[in-house]
Amino acid sequence: LFPHYASATSGSVYQEVAKQLSKSWVIPNFNFIAQYYDHPAFIQAWIEAAKKHNLDDYDKILFSYHGLPKSQVNKVYSDMQCDGKNCEHEINEDNHYCYKATVYETSKLIAEGLNIPRDKYEVSFQSRLTNNWLEPFSDDVLKSYPGQGIKKVLVFSPAFTADCLETIIEIGHEYKELFEAAGGQKLDYVESLNFSDSWVQAIIEIVNSKVR
Repeated sequence: LFPHYASATSGSVYQEVAKQLSKSWVIPNFNFIAQYYDHPAFIQAWIEAAKKHNLDDYDKILFSYHGLPKSQVNKVYSDMQCDGKNCEHEINEDNHYCYKATVYETSKLIAEGLNIPRDKYEVSFQSRLTNNWLEPFSDDVLKSYPGQGIKKVLVFSPAFTADCLETIIEIGHEYKELFEAAGGQKLDYVESLNFSDSWVQAIIEIVNSKVR
C-alpha cells in the first residue's frame, strides 16, 4: 500500500512477488498498482483525516515524507539526474515515477482540497540515514521554524497509510520534543488513514480504477 513508487518499496514487492510466481507451473493473472499518489479517493481520505484539526490554529502545515537516497531517485531518469526536472512544481512525462515529484504533487492536491495557501505549507523528508538523502530534512525544518516566528505546526505524513514508528514516535514524540526545545509551542500530527471509512472506500475505488 505504497502511494508513491520507489524501487525500495513498491519495486522490492514486485520483485519478490515475481520471484515467487516464477516457481509456479501455472501463473495466475495478476495486476500491479505501481502508485496512486494523485487518486482523488486517496486525496479525499487525507482531507477527511485533516478535518479533526482547525487549520487556522497553525502557523505552518508541514508535509513530511519518508526520505530516500538521492541516488535511488536519480535512477528513475535516463540521464540519472533528478535535479532540473521541475519536480517541486509539476508532473510530466519525465518525472511521473519520481518519488520526489509525486510527493510534491500529493501535497499540492491535499493543500488545494483544504484551501491551504502555498506559502503556508512546506514539503520535507524524514528518517534519513545520511546527508545524501532527499532534502530538506524534516527535523532541520522544524528546528528552524521558531526562529522564523512559526510556533504552531501541523504535520501530515501521506507516505504512510497506516500509523507506525515513523509517525507515532518519530513525528509525534521526537519531532515534537525538538520543535518545543527550539522554542515551538505546539506540534500536532494528522493521524494516518489507518482503517477509516474514507480510506476503505478509497482502496475499493483505487483497485477498481486500476484493474478494470
